[in-house]
Amino acid sequence: MIDEMTQSGRLRVSDGGIAGPDLMVTINQLDAVRAVLDSHKVRYWVDPDAISLDNEPAVTVINFGRAGDASQIQAILDEAG
Repeated sequence: MIDEMTQSGRLRVSDGGIAGPDLMVTINQLDAVRAVLDSHKVRYWVDPDAISLDNEPAVTVINFGRAGDASQIQAILDEAG
């Protein structure tokens, strides 16, 4: 999937370190990303807060937890276009 924050490149799943992988997305793109994750039965939760800096679109974080597989989630998002 294309990253709406940068308008170039793909969404990038961060390995997240100890907390597990995560993904930053705009609020406008959240529903589309959630639909892809749900269709592949990926477990996640969305931070309840979104942040907008300098009049940029609001961004939130999707967390996949310690059991999340960043490579697998990245492949799912890449496949979705």
